[in-house]
Amino acid sequence: MTLLLFDIDGTLVRVNGGVHQAVAHAISSVTGREAFTDGVPFSGRTDLAIFRDVLNESGISSPSAVLQDVIARYAETAQETIHSRHVEILPGVSTLLSQLSGRDDVFLGLVTGNVEAVAYHKLRCAGLAEYFSVGAFGSDHADRSALPPMALQRASETSGRSFSPEHTTIIGDTHHDIQCAHATGTRSVAVCTGRFSRSELSPHAPDLLLDNLINPPRVIDQVLEI
Repeated sequence: MTLLLFDIDGTLVRVNGGVHQAVAHAISSVTGREAFTDGVPFSGRTDLAIFRDVLNESGISSPSAVLQDVIARYAETAQETIHSRHVEILPGVSTLLSQLSGRDDVFLGLVTGNVEAVAYHKLRCAGLAEYFSVGAFGSDHADRSALPPMALQRASETSGRSFSPEHTTIIGDTHHDIQCAHATGTRSVAVCTGRFSRSELSPHAPDLLLDNLINPPRVIDQVLEI
């Protein structure tokens, strides 16, 4: 059995509103400071890492002292600011997940920089949460490369099967997804449906590089053949 670990933003869905409002409210309500996000990269990073940088940019001298409170407030606020109308399912994704979930040689999970509550909220908004019973999240560790081993362990415990890195594939849209796959010995599939183009992702040497997921039968064949 192959374990397929999906990223969310830019891979399964595109979120077109509500996130920055939740970030700003979380920081201002906990710290009393205005949130400054200019220059802080979001794509492919964990929420713990992102919020640490945003707190620094916002003039908080000891981000670690308030980080968990800010993350908790963000998780609460995002439930109110991110609505179904903000969450766009990317082409081919619904059919792809439906077909994969019907196979007995595949188990689906998540590896995402989103904190767990926000990850599942976005997926519920898109009607995709039912496909993912396990994962590793941006609330588990700031370093994305620490997440795949957690996801493997949780998938093994949930499914009753033992998953190894050699039989695991991470599917994402940024170089961070590729790098965390390389760091943990799993295979990597990069899709050019987020903010990065084929020419930007190719130098990071994913095992498979796809323009999109719009032909699910072909995508499944390619992913399971690597």
